[in-house]
Amino acid sequence: MLRAAGEAAPQQPPAIAQRQGDDKPAVLSVRMTEGTLEALARFAIEKGTTQRRVIAEALAKHGVQVSSHDLEERPQPRRRGRG
Repeated sequence: MLRAAGEAAPQQPPAIAQRQGDDKPAVLSVRMTEGTLEALARFAIEKGTTQRRVIAEALAKHGVQVSSHDLEERPQPRRRGRG
């Protein structure tokens, strides 16, 4: 589905929304395979960013409206892929 959207509108700019005053942070928990999570961790480390930002940028790239707050750089936590 996402591939079809990208092919239909390849020049579509990322959907980035400004954070609204009442737009409180929330938690998303997603189960994925260890291999996928390890690959995500390695990718984020190689790019010098966080897994959270990698995911937020991927969502925006595919047209999901992402708050600018979710795209901000944050200190990298000590997690998977760092040892």
